[in-house]
Amino acid sequence: MVRGVSGIAAYGAQAAQAARPGGDAGGGAARPVEGPRGTGFADTLSAGLENVEGQVAASEDALSLLASGEQVDLHGTMIELEKADIALRTMVSVRDKVIAAYEQVMNMTV
Repeated sequence: MVRGVSGIAAYGAQAAQAARPGGDAGGGAARPVEGPRGTGFADTLSAGLENVEGQVAASEDALSLLASGEQVDLHGTMIELEKADIALRTMVSVRDKVIAAYEQVMNMTV
């Protein structure tokens, strides 16, 4: 599961490289758009990916503790698993929206 999230991170890094001036963005005139606090889209996406990876790692740790018998908090383990599931589903939804928006921009006529 973590490999899939890491794959999204690699895709985000590739998109960030393409958006940088001098990157492989085609015209070379594209500049990253800064938000009101100075954080760009790529930084926000990376932070979200790190959050999802943290949730998945925490759920895997809780599951292995439960399986080994060290922790018998079934409810806490299930809550951690659901948190990771919700975070992963949200990130997949965001990925799908970003890809759809990218495809829509690429299909625009100039």
